[in-house]
Amino acid sequence: MIKIRCLGVFLLLCLFQAGVFSQDVEPLDSATVPESLRRPQRGEAPRYPSDTVIGELGKGTAPEDAWRFAQTVLAALVQGNKEAPVLAQSGAALVDGLLAGLESLGPEKYRLGGGRVEADGAVSFLIRFLGKEQSMSGELYLRREEAAEADEEDAAASSGGEPQPPALVISSGHWFLDDLVLEPARDLADLREEYRYDFTPYERFY
Repeated sequence: MIKIRCLGVFLLLCLFQAGVFSQDVEPLDSATVPESLRRPQRGEAPRYPSDTVIGELGKGTAPEDAWRFAQTVLAALVQGNKEAPVLAQSGAALVDGLLAGLESLGPEKYRLGGGRVEADGAVSFLIRFLGKEQSMSGELYLRREEAAEADEEDAAASSGGEPQPPALVISSGHWFLDDLVLEPARDLADLREEYRYDFTPYERFY
């Protein structure tokens, strides 16, 4: 009987303490993220999401303007817009071939990452198109336009001594799509199974 009374007193004390402390502690807002986690620290490298097939997304070591241009190229291909200005300098054969290859996939979105500068001056990115049931990975190559202005003496020499106007100057600094190498389409279900435990980065094309 004494043990039962002691147990009852102990339970009452526990309930009383819980009630007191519950008034002192403010409820935790699960939606609030500390500022230190939301904002990168000074000198900290930016953090990008990662794709299980092509690795970390983002511009990598590629120039910022090349990365942004690559996004507009991929957006135009997803939309199937062969008349997009960003594709105008890439050649009809290349653009038509890419759109034909993507037609069966029916891409709805893209992922872009792994940017780097190649030895020949081109910039490449790892890319992945995603459709409803399949995805297609590959590597996109961009190149800058070169300034091409012939001088008047060279123009005259090449025309048998007749003076000719200088060749057209191509504005230097603009990017254009040089090539896009694509792998065959893969079923999303197969990729999920394959990359469930293996997060090896995607190998580049050469």
